[in-house]
Amino acid sequence: MLDLLTTRHESHLRALRFYELEPFWDHQAIFPRTLTSLECRSVNEGEGLSKMMLANRHTLTTLGLGQERQLVEQYQQSRIGFLEEIPQPLECFSMTIQLHILPHLRELALYGLDVTSLVPSSTRQALLFCNLHSLTLESCLGSTELLESMAATFHFAQNSPEAPQPRFMPQLQHFLFRHEAPTMALKSALTRALSSFTGLRTLSVLLENATVLERPSTLIAGHGPTLTTLVLECRIQPREHLSLDTSRPFGVGGHSQELWQESMDDICRLCPNLVELGMGFPWNDELVRLRKTGLPALTKLRTIHIRNFPENNVLSQLGDYTIKESATKFVEWVFPALVGGGKPSLETLAIGPTLYESRWKSSTVRRQPPEFLRTHHYCLDWAKTRFGRWSPLITAVTEKYMEEVRGEKPLGGVFEQVWLK
Repeated sequence: MLDLLTTRHESHLRALRFYELEPFWDHQAIFPRTLTSLECRSVNEGEGLSKMMLANRHTLTTLGLGQERQLVEQYQQSRIGFLEEIPQPLECFSMTIQLHILPHLRELALYGLDVTSLVPSSTRQALLFCNLHSLTLESCLGSTELLESMAATFHFAQNSPEAPQPRFMPQLQHFLFRHEAPTMALKSALTRALSSFTGLRTLSVLLENATVLERPSTLIAGHGPTLTTLVLECRIQPREHLSLDTSRPFGVGGHSQELWQESMDDICRLCPNLVELGMGFPWNDELVRLRKTGLPALTKLRTIHIRNFPENNVLSQLGDYTIKESATKFVEWVFPALVGGGKPSLETLAIGPTLYESRWKSSTVRRQPPEFLRTHHYCLDWAKTRFGRWSPLITAVTEKYMEEVRGEKPLGGVFEQVWLK
């Protein structure tokens, strides 16, 4: 198939995206040489991808690589120590994804790979990290060392009198990070990396089995004025049914209203230009409906994704709630009695976890996850009542509709990062 594509479209082919390159791939195959974007979710032994990258090293600007099939398989077998069990590509592959070998690379996404080889061995190589515009690290061994190196590099580039002139200023605008076995060392490295530069537009941090997530202000650092998309979530383990609400978006403290209010106060104070927000909500704390946050004052906030469902016994005194009714309650509690002024900016509300099963289907016969294991989307149409109060009409829409409206498939932005299960 690749031979045919290359033969017919080589002069026009700029982007190539496929799920897996088989280990028995014909290494004599013809492949394109003018690609600017290349994505392979499961590289296996990686030798074929290595040759393809080298053939396009002077044109590649976007690269997405991983061991996703092996990552999901190991995660399903054991959720403890599974990262170390993921088969890694050959050394020739690891040595190819070096920034000095791919000089024009601006967007890099890695999934389930050991990124230790990316840690630069010289100052000259380290400074090339300043050229990246987007970096995604999901379930990657060696993340701590890489983040520490990035923090040191960005600090050196901006502040050291020994840094080359003109200075290499960090260009990173989008940073997405997910890890299933975070440690205090990783948390410290993540905090230092995010504090070593400014200018992020997208920040997404998902930590599993974590009790180390700080208040948002610690991670937002100096990026607040430029952030348009923010996602922060911790969870203890994958949810299996509604009676076990194992998401912990505020770390060890759980879902208390105080932590929700503190987090929202941080976000509203630091991120005036926020357009999309993804976080958990303390459904089981009744005080949340009494103490209000500044979210309605964020005039550019268009989308909120509440990444956890209420426990099935929450609100039981008011009767059983459907997911749409939970969405209605959230709006009533967070955007209460808005009288006068301009129309609220919120246009889209989503509730529920975003899981691998619903986003990267490897088989057309795979069933959709149950209702409580997938995201539900709603559009809000605000209108004034005769009393001058803004009231929303909340309409359920499909994920396909959201993909069409946003022009993204799969959904990106606040919905981009997914849990493995």
